[in-house]
Amino acid sequence: MSKWNIGKHLAVFDFDHTLVDGNTDTWITKLYPKTMELIRRCRKDGWCWTDIMDSAFQLLHANGFTQADFNKCFESLQFMEGMKETCIFLKEVGVQCIIISDSNTYFIEHLLLRDKLDSCFTDVFTNPAWWGQKGCLHVEHYHNHTCRMCPKNLCKMQALKTFINKQLAKGDGPFDSIVYLGDGSGDYCPSVGLEKGDYVFAREGYTLLKKLNEASPGVAAEVVPWNSGIEVLDFLQTLWACDNTM
Repeated sequence: MSKWNIGKHLAVFDFDHTLVDGNTDTWITKLYPKTMELIRRCRKDGWCWTDIMDSAFQLLHANGFTQADFNKCFESLQFMEGMKETCIFLKEVGVQCIIISDSNTYFIEHLLLRDKLDSCFTDVFTNPAWWGQKGCLHVEHYHNHTCRMCPKNLCKMQALKTFINKQLAKGDGPFDSIVYLGDGSGDYCPSVGLEKGDYVFAREGYTLLKKLNEASPGVAAEVVPWNSGIEVLDFLQTLWACDNTM
């Protein structure tokens, strides 16, 4: 008999500062520190972050940095302690996992493949990125939306609803509960959209937890502060153990 009492659940992961211990976009600026000057200027002028990064990639290309340089830079960016084990556990017990992130397809795919975690995820929702013929990385908005809580390139709640509706159309659903893991302000919209019986893992010391604590009325989902993937894994294994008393 299985030691896990697993129903039909969905785990949703942010990427930066959640799965990996850093911000992929700012991490790549280590290649050429002057890139941060461009980013600060554009932010001051009110640019959308995705458009800022597209310009940053053009600056890196103009200064001779290649795809190989990007990959080399990411060698020092590691997954959060315990997050690999969490992803593997969820895959083994049949929990569907997806990523919804304001990073981009190239960065996420590269890091998942590097650490052999790509098979853990059913789908990835993020800004499309591609290498042009001249060797420059380009990125564009994931979609257009009208949500006032989210940046104009991505509403994570809309992306989540898209996935859920797609699964329902395939006869795969509904989910017994949703487990959402994040850290930043972009994770607030999907977090407050969850229901009783769902869980929001909000990283301690980051914006999401602060906003959830200040939310009025309160959040329907259970909010679980976390510092490492080990804590997340321990919580889920306790929650879904066959002798569960939670």
